[in-house]
Amino acid sequence: MKESWIGRVVVTKPWTVLVITLVLLGGLAAFSTQVKFTYDLLSSFPEDVPSREGFTVIGEQFSQGELAPVKVIVDAEGKETDLKQRLESLDYISKVGDAQQGAENANITAFDVEFNLNPYSMEAMQHIPDLRATAEQALQDAGVANVDSQVWIDGQTAEQYDIEVTGERDAKIIIPVVIGMITLLLLLYLRSVVATAYLIATVVLSYFSALGLGWIIIHYGLGADAIQGAIPLYSFVFLVALGEDYNIFMISSIWQKRKTMPLRQAIREGVGETSSVITSAGLILAGTFAVLATLPIQVLVQFGIITAVGVMLDTFLVRPFMVPAITALLGKWAFWPGKYVPIAEKNEEKQNQSM
Repeated sequence: MKESWIGRVVVTKPWTVLVITLVLLGGLAAFSTQVKFTYDLLSSFPEDVPSREGFTVIGEQFSQGELAPVKVIVDAEGKETDLKQRLESLDYISKVGDAQQGAENANITAFDVEFNLNPYSMEAMQHIPDLRATAEQALQDAGVANVDSQVWIDGQTAEQYDIEVTGERDAKIIIPVVIGMITLLLLLYLRSVVATAYLIATVVLSYFSALGLGWIIIHYGLGADAIQGAIPLYSFVFLVALGEDYNIFMISSIWQKRKTMPLRQAIREGVGETSSVITSAGLILAGTFAVLATLPIQVLVQFGIITAVGVMLDTFLVRPFMVPAITALLGKWAFWPGKYVPIAEKNEEKQNQSM
C-alpha cells in the first residue's frame, strides 16, 4: 500500500481542500478577464533591434503609417469616384497616394493609404472595416453594383486584421471540438457522466487560472501592455490536453483500486501511487516551456510563461488536491450512471452466497 500525506489530507478534509483550491484558482482566473491582446508582430522583438529602431525614427521624423501603408483597391467599372477625397477626409489617415491603374484591367484602381498612427496597433486594425465601408460607399454612390465584391484591402494592417478575425473564428471551432473529443474519450473510458463533467471543468478552470497568472507575470512583472492574440488558443490546446492526460492517469488508478478497497482508501493510494510520476513529468514539461522565456522573441516568452505556469498549477493543485477532493465528496455519485457497489457490500454479498 502506497499512501501520501496529500492523499490523507484530501480524504479527511475534502471540503477544506476544495474551497482553498477553488479560491486560489478562481482568484487567478479572475485576472484572465483583464488580459489585453495585440497582433503587432513588431512589438515581439526587443526594442534595440534594427527594425524597431528604424520604426521609431520613421515615426519621429515622418509618419508611422509610412512604414506599412495600406493599399485600397477597387473596381469602379470605369466610373468616376471621389474615393481619394473620402479617404483623405478620414481623421486617422495622414496621406493618400495618387491613383494607380491596373496593368491588365484599367478599371481597377489602387490607392496607397498611410495611417497617422501605428499601423501595427489594434486601433489601426479596427479601422480596416471602416476603410472598406468608405470604399464601398464611394462605389455605390458612383453607380457601381455589387460593391461588396469590388473592394479589396491589402497591407500589413489588413493582414493582421484578417489574422484576428480568423483566429476568433478558429477558436469558436477548435475549443468546442477539443473539449468534445476529450469528453467523448473520458465517457468511453470512465463510463461516468459526473466524473467526466468535473474532470473537464477542473482543466478549463486551470487554463483560465494559468491565463490569469500568466497575465500577472507578463503585465505586472515584465511590463508588457498586451499579449499576442494567438497565444490563448495555442495555450488552451496544450494545457487541456496535458491536464486531462494527468487526470486520466490518476483517476484511472483510483477507478481500478476502488474495485478491491473502499473508495477513500482507493483515493489515498491512487494519489500516492501517481504523485511522483505526474510531479516529475509536470516539472520537466514546465521547465521545457519555461526555457522559451529566455528567448528575445516576446511571443515565445509569453507562450512559454503561460503554458509553464498552467502545467505547474495542474501538477501541484488540480491533480493532487482538487480532483481527488471532488471525487471523495461525491462518493458513489462520481461513478453515475455507472454502477458502484461499495467494497463492504461486495464482501457481504460473498458471505451471503457462501452460507
